[in-house]
Amino acid sequence: MKKAFSLLELVLSLIILGVLIVVLARPGVVLYEYAFKVKKTNEIFSDINQALLSIEKIYQTCIDVKHTKHSLECYMGANDDIFYDLSLKKFNFSGVILDDNQSFISPKSHFHFIENGISKGVLSHYKDIVANKKLKIYPDDYIYLYDLQHQKLRMILADDKEKIHFIGEKWSGFYSVVYAYVKVYFEDEKIYIQVGDLNHKQKRFLLMQDVFQLEFTQESKALKATICSKKQNECLSKWMFL
Repeated sequence: MKKAFSLLELVLSLIILGVLIVVLARPGVVLYEYAFKVKKTNEIFSDINQALLSIEKIYQTCIDVKHTKHSLECYMGANDDIFYDLSLKKFNFSGVILDDNQSFISPKSHFHFIENGISKGVLSHYKDIVANKKLKIYPDDYIYLYDLQHQKLRMILADDKEKIHFIGEKWSGFYSVVYAYVKVYFEDEKIYIQVGDLNHKQKRFLLMQDVFQLEFTQESKALKATICSKKQNECLSKWMFL
């Protein structure tokens, strides 16, 4: 009888222990599931934020911006890249003017010159920019300028500090140096960046996938970009300024 009672105690103890384990383990499971969900949400927001930062970086170099509800495109300016190079600190970008009714010049532009046997100037750095952006090796002596007054892409031969040798029609006015045409767009639940080298050669890069929305909204002087991920239906927006 005593053994039977002890056996019953053992069974009851095991049952109680099992119940306690289940009861005590449940909060741990819930906590783990919550922590995992928070981690996944943070990862999604991080991915969206990185994509938005990439788009903002492109937008801040944009010249002649065009956008639809689901795309953004523009010429990419090289002025900032050139100004940030301390070796080119003496450069002072200006405009194209007619000098003495004979030739066109761009004062203090320093397009091309030789110093101590080394090629220097905007052209030299322009080639480096194109190469660094992994567009292509740039062997030509042409520089692309965006005519701000007439809103046209122009091309000049750079073989002098200031004198302009036009490729195509002659013009005058202020300009920005450009090196690529870029488009950010939404297609098949993916966000792509398409980069053209201004010679009709294009490359496409995947920026983000598993996306159900990329939207651009213009409000006053700011452009709002919104990206929504299919994972947990999370969205994030960023205001961008030129």
